[in-house]
Amino acid sequence: MSEPININNNIHVIDTSPLSTISENESDFLPVNLASEELKLALNKEATEEELIKAISRCKSLILECDQCSEERKWIVRHLIELRLRLQECRDAMEDPLHPRNYSSGVSKRFIKGHHFNLQPLLRHTSTYCDHCTGKIWSVVQAWYQCEDCDYSCHHKCLASVIRECAHVIASEKGRYEYEICPELGLSAQKYLCAECKSPLPVTAPCGLSYLARLLFPDRDWSEARRCDYSGLYYCTACHWGSSAIIPARVIHNWDLDPQPVSQAALQLLKITARRPIININQLNPSLFVHVLKLNLVRRLRNDLFAMKKYLMACRKANEEKTLWKHLDTPYMLDNLDMYSLQDLVDTHSGELPFKLQTLVDIFVKHIKIDCEICKGRGHICEICSNDEVLFPFDNSCQSCSKCFSVFHKHCFKRKPHCLKCARLKKREEEQSNVI
Repeated sequence: MSEPININNNIHVIDTSPLSTISENESDFLPVNLASEELKLALNKEATEEELIKAISRCKSLILECDQCSEERKWIVRHLIELRLRLQECRDAMEDPLHPRNYSSGVSKRFIKGHHFNLQPLLRHTSTYCDHCTGKIWSVVQAWYQCEDCDYSCHHKCLASVIRECAHVIASEKGRYEYEICPELGLSAQKYLCAECKSPLPVTAPCGLSYLARLLFPDRDWSEARRCDYSGLYYCTACHWGSSAIIPARVIHNWDLDPQPVSQAALQLLKITARRPIININQLNPSLFVHVLKLNLVRRLRNDLFAMKKYLMACRKANEEKTLWKHLDTPYMLDNLDMYSLQDLVDTHSGELPFKLQTLVDIFVKHIKIDCEICKGRGHICEICSNDEVLFPFDNSCQSCSKCFSVFHKHCFKRKPHCLKCARLKKREEEQSNVI
């Protein structure tokens, strides 16, 4: 396996892909010494099968003529591989009328297992591996597809064999994470088969049963059993590449944000849902607010912003300047105060989210208390102490009545057994009922 590559610094998803036999750092330009060979090597053109065979033959002869370990020889070897792949694609296109190489086929989109596959341009240079066969996708010479929803990539020849359901469909149907930490059932519950492709998995017990299984069934393609920390299921090496991701259940129950090994199916699911607000901490683990100070700070800041939202929504000036929405890129933050996304929890742990919310609070407070006369006029006066200070429900020194939403000083509100405004309203209702 190749070295882990961090493909998302925010949610710490580490994706390890199958080892490529050709270095990605090798130069792609044509060496000067081989410029005269360009036509013979069938470069930069849609060559026929006969031309490709001749180019492959010419490459073999040039390899023998070049010095060992020279740049020319390295380039020719890499190009020989591309020519052979292009030749195979050409032969596949002759046998399959729906092959993308046949321009009359009109095949640019495929819908399989919930995936919305789009045919990718041949000249798109990218380091991609097939999610089905784990082989390298030579994008310049091979026809390949990619799902526009979950980024599942595969060769054209692997389309008919796709097994994995689209992670976008699974996330939409389920609508929630697995909240049990690594719910493992064991290989026996899976009948010693991969949870996805159903290929046989060996028993890796210290008593040597793995060796015995290989000895008794030499024709089977045994694979290493790898556990997915998200689902607790076991997968073969083709369905579990050793990638790592933050597990929502571990974050919610243990505040553990260390990446754990997951299968490719779980990796794609976690990447798609990372920014979806589907975690209700108040239901799953409310004590987390007590033990994690940053999370408690985020909840308090969100409550303050929710109180400010009422002022900004009713302010004509704020609506004209779009003060509320131009600074907020996650509207759900002010809609449902109990919902968080996995990315929100990661940003809370790093301190990014509290800083961002505090910046928003400062901007909104400046508008309400200083810049806007309309919002300042909607402030409150404490009825208990009759102080001239203008109070707002989002001030730290103030407290609102849960029934009439009147605002008082905290120390004043504690001295009175009941809200004065609520008492007046109750008295008025009793007088009206007596009159009737």
